[in-house]
Amino acid sequence: MKLFLLLCLITYFQQLKTNENNVNVKIQQGELEGKIDKTLFKNLSYYSFKGVPYALPPTGELRFKAPVRHDKWVGVYEAFTEKPTCLQFSSRQRNGESFGISGSEDCLYLSVFTPSLEGSAPVVVFDYNDNLKTGFNGTKTYSPDFFLEEDVIVVTINHRLGLFGYLTTDDDVIPGNNGLRDFIMGLNWIQDNIKQFGGDPNRVTLMGNRGGAVLIDTLLYSAKAKNLFSAAILQSGTSIEPFLFYDKPREAAFELGELCDINATDSYSLLEELQKIDAEILITKDVSVTDKTFDLAQLVIQPFSPIVEKNNPDAILTSLPENGLVVNDVPIIIGMNSREGLDLASPYIFEPRLLTEYNQDFFVHLPKRTGFQFNRNSSIFQEAVKEIQNFYFEEGYLHYNNILEYAVYVGDVLQNYALNLAAEKFSKDLKSSVYYYVFDFRGSLNENIEYMYRRIRFPIENWGATITDELCYLHLCTRIKNNYMKLRKLLSEQPEMKVLKNMVRLWTNFAKYRNPTPDASDELLKDFTWQPLSKEKYNYLHINKKLRMKENPMGERLKFWDDFIAKYSVMAEDGVVNDKNHDEL
Repeated sequence: MKLFLLLCLITYFQQLKTNENNVNVKIQQGELEGKIDKTLFKNLSYYSFKGVPYALPPTGELRFKAPVRHDKWVGVYEAFTEKPTCLQFSSRQRNGESFGISGSEDCLYLSVFTPSLEGSAPVVVFDYNDNLKTGFNGTKTYSPDFFLEEDVIVVTINHRLGLFGYLTTDDDVIPGNNGLRDFIMGLNWIQDNIKQFGGDPNRVTLMGNRGGAVLIDTLLYSAKAKNLFSAAILQSGTSIEPFLFYDKPREAAFELGELCDINATDSYSLLEELQKIDAEILITKDVSVTDKTFDLAQLVIQPFSPIVEKNNPDAILTSLPENGLVVNDVPIIIGMNSREGLDLASPYIFEPRLLTEYNQDFFVHLPKRTGFQFNRNSSIFQEAVKEIQNFYFEEGYLHYNNILEYAVYVGDVLQNYALNLAAEKFSKDLKSSVYYYVFDFRGSLNENIEYMYRRIRFPIENWGATITDELCYLHLCTRIKNNYMKLRKLLSEQPEMKVLKNMVRLWTNFAKYRNPTPDASDELLKDFTWQPLSKEKYNYLHINKKLRMKENPMGERLKFWDDFIAKYSVMAEDGVVNDKNHDEL
């Protein structure tokens, strides 16, 4: 009996201690119970509410449909753990990520991390995904500690990816852009509820990397996102990139059906049959559709991505971004890392023998949607290839010793040129300020390039920063948590910590004041001022051990592509450049 009473007392006190670490908040949908956690550096307490449903599970008859709001739950909802990522297939193994299928169709949840439940703090909504196909917005990858230590709330929103988010029959049966609709519903949830977490609904900054930046940039052009955010940060991605806005999405949807042995001839029949198929089977077929529409000559085409909705009164987007007006005129930070192409060129860096095959069939990637392509069997195509090779490769061709030159080329055509066009468009069209940056620091917190360094056989110390390398200076990257701890234990402040502090201050200042350097008396940034872009001056912030303002981030490479596209576009006839057009000119 005494033993039983002792066990009861132990259980009681354990439960009491657990309850002391919990916190409850009432929102429109019901009561939430969250956890009290601690930040890494300053050991500050903060409140986390993980895996909060904002929409019904998009399964069964809701698959491929617009999200349906999650209205209420009964009792107290325990928001203790993050939910699985939205279902995806990863073919990359960046930073040791797993290969294959992961996640769940039941994935429309968000998480809130707040330093206080009182007051009216600014909010940052962070989204990372890779080309709208893979990604996980969770603390298992990027934890919000550093922003919380600057009194900024962080929210992450899971949204559908790949075919589950962007398959469309290009009509009102499957209108498409459901991944964007998910995110917008999450933003509406923030407007409805963030005050209960100590947040200011009038100071919501959207911050995206890679596909997250693409998503946020797309929302700048959408009236459906009007008044849902007040600033945007676009890191290494824009909606002008050429892999987006496939112009035959209906064909892709029916091709997927054929791959699944569906003989549908109309949208309703296709939808009904696709909703019956196991989700993991569908996602493996997605890869086959992509392979069939992949134009190795000039464009990287992704059939399941955002589309222009021509006949939908509830459209998210009604014109291509490069042709449209920016509906949401808000301050913007936009930028890239200095060697984005290193990650994109990694297959050749890891396996140099592939270069022989590549040189025999050089890929001409056009860096934006141009409306034309080359006839690959024409002599004019070979002339264009040589023009590119002579510009990018000092010796006029690609080999292992100049792989860095190839990385510059790939980065330019798959991202950097489009990003510069977007920044230029913003600076001309917006009344709000536009701040441009290039992250060029290499240190032990550059998670991606450090992973690459361990797999190759030659030094890359001076090769700058590649895709996602800046993220671990803004978020706590949990996979390399020990690196932070080692840096903290050293007697002198290491360059990594200085860069981290500078970037966190700049980004959180922007969230608070819409200006990354609002106060010249800032003890950390001292008298540095990040000057916005202007119509007359293409200036940008160069982020390294020191912060410096420079001009023209792409140098002569920007002009090369301007001239290249202008030259060959006038030769195109019915969208094709071939020898006949060239001879006539």
